[in-house]
Amino acid sequence: MIDKDTATSTTTATLGDLVRIVGAMSQHVSTDTARQSLCAIVIGADQITATDSYTAAIFTPDTAITAGDTVMINGRELLTAVNNANKTLKRDGAPVVEIVSDGKRWVMTATGATATTTAGGNVIKYAYPNVNAVFDQTADTMNGWLPTGVNGDYLARITTAHDKLIGKADTPLVIKSWQGNVKPIQFETTTELGTLRQILMPVPP
Repeated sequence: MIDKDTATSTTTATLGDLVRIVGAMSQHVSTDTARQSLCAIVIGADQITATDSYTAAIFTPDTAITAGDTVMINGRELLTAVNNANKTLKRDGAPVVEIVSDGKRWVMTATGATATTTAGGNVIKYAYPNVNAVFDQTADTMNGWLPTGVNGDYLARITTAHDKLIGKADTPLVIKSWQGNVKPIQFETTTELGTLRQILMPVPP
């Protein structure tokens, strides 16, 4: 549980990069407000994580963009803030974004060549699922193909996240590993920003 009122965190990135990263991670954010932790994008020093319990994603930047403690931000609020800033500052040089949290609230400041925009909200403080443990259940190599079903809507989240992070079409979505028809399927997207790993729980036919 992330509950330190004195926790501090600062994330710094170009607006264009953050649009891609948040756009990808938001595909795994739940709309169930009764489960606040699943509505979050979790930003830490080593990775950014999101899960709605049916799919999950971990983005590992090649160069750290966050310093300080881990913070949980409502994913849809963050997506709206980033997209609004992009609309306002898209033609204003190369805007830089800074997201600062004091453990209670988060504030995003996007600064372009001639203008600045801000947005913010309350930090989420609930227990968060151990997404890394689920990823650890997948193997490094496939052990053969068995009849497997997938939820098409959930698979669409995987491909949409891949496309948003890549930022261009016709790039292969790599199936990294799969152990069987009831085990998580892991996908991997590698970009100049870092690596996005995603998992999808199969639906046995």
